[in-house]
Amino acid sequence: MTGGYDERCAADLAAVSEGRDLSRADRAWLARVVTGAVRPNRDRPLWDLAHALAALARATSAREGRDLVTLALDPGLSTAANCEARFSGRVAADARGLVLEGDDGWHTGWTGLARLLALGEFVLTAEELAGFGTVTGWLDELIAAPDSEGAAFLAKRLARHHAAYRNAHLPLAREERRFRALLGFLGGRRAFSDADILAFWQAEMVAGERPGFRTIAEHFVTFEAGAHLVDGLDGLASAASLDAQETGHRGWEERLDAALADLAAAEPAASLAALLADWPEGPKILTGAEREDLADFLRLEPFHRTRPLTTLRAASFGRVQSGIANRLRRGGGGADIAERAACTDAESYAALAERAAALAAHLARMLRIAAALRILERDALSDEARATLDAAEADLRRVRRAGFEDRAGLTAGFAAAETALLRVAEETGRLERALAALARQHPLDIGFEADRTVFAAALSAAYAREAAA
Repeated sequence: MTGGYDERCAADLAAVSEGRDLSRADRAWLARVVTGAVRPNRDRPLWDLAHALAALARATSAREGRDLVTLALDPGLSTAANCEARFSGRVAADARGLVLEGDDGWHTGWTGLARLLALGEFVLTAEELAGFGTVTGWLDELIAAPDSEGAAFLAKRLARHHAAYRNAHLPLAREERRFRALLGFLGGRRAFSDADILAFWQAEMVAGERPGFRTIAEHFVTFEAGAHLVDGLDGLASAASLDAQETGHRGWEERLDAALADLAAAEPAASLAALLADWPEGPKILTGAEREDLADFLRLEPFHRTRPLTTLRAASFGRVQSGIANRLRRGGGGADIAERAACTDAESYAALAERAAALAAHLARMLRIAAALRILERDALSDEARATLDAAEADLRRVRRAGFEDRAGLTAGFAAAETALLRVAEETGRLERALAALARQHPLDIGFEADRTVFAAALSAAYAREAAA
């Protein structure tokens, strides 16, 4: 994928741009329209296209039949000279070429018409002519009634048609909708709190959407990453970032490189969820249950260290809601759903914190064993380091897990998992410290009971119909 669109969309854009030999500026305009990067109304070019086609239809005699389709598909007919020759006496012209006018003061000149016809060709030919029959049928209807109402109706059709195309070929389109929904909820703010995440989920539940709390939290993770990137790009784009100092532009390359490096460093090469999903085969450093627990805690990276309360809410009540959704998919309902919605089986925050601490201790133990397997020459080490490695050797002899009985295979297995183990162990340690800090600020038991009341009310109301079935 490039530029926010997939290979199919790139091929569709290239076919029109190269076939018409569009200028760089016109190619950029077409790409912005196709991807919806037009503000304030992304569908305005489609509205303009519909009115331009209506104006052309009014200037097209009945005998010329599907001249609108011909105009859109034949680049040779989309030149100023040819269009003026074809429509001479039927539309206005000025010193710069053809001028089309419509209702409510709408008009476009030759440059605008050429761009709109390129957009028309894109709509007709996209996805290897998949929508050609549908769109030409709409143009036939417009030719039969090329008035303002016909143009407005065609504009709505084109907008729906192209919205479906964007959803299919612009993977970032869904993210943009979520981003705008969150930005609207936050009143334009980019900063948010744990309370904002919970409030947004509650609002969605009241609206009948019933999204998972974990899903909403993941959307806020994406929103926060996007907001940080926008802030960074704003800093790069500001004039002060280059010439605020008395030295003027001297050294701007180094400052720009440093700023870009900071942006790149903010995005790790692999997510924790990916590391856990692709955990190397070999010695059972982590059991399946341990990996699932870690995935529960770390899936909202970086919230496990920056927003531990949301992490606890997702691990406890998010799991409850997931259980309800799974039960409904299997056709369940009634008292079982009502009991689950009441959050009677939600795991307490204190229990989750204990589980996180146990995972952190286990991973620290595995790191010590990895060091003991790697460091064979210990004479030059300090007494403290040797004692640590000796303790790790003793731990290794006590471990009863698959793959730990073969020293050679164990060494190779730990070497293969070294990168993932270091990263997951470090982040689990951060999670443990973040939860401990949260517990010092707000007692976990009190916070859990307060949240259970909130989640139980929201879930019971959202799933009341299924609970009563």
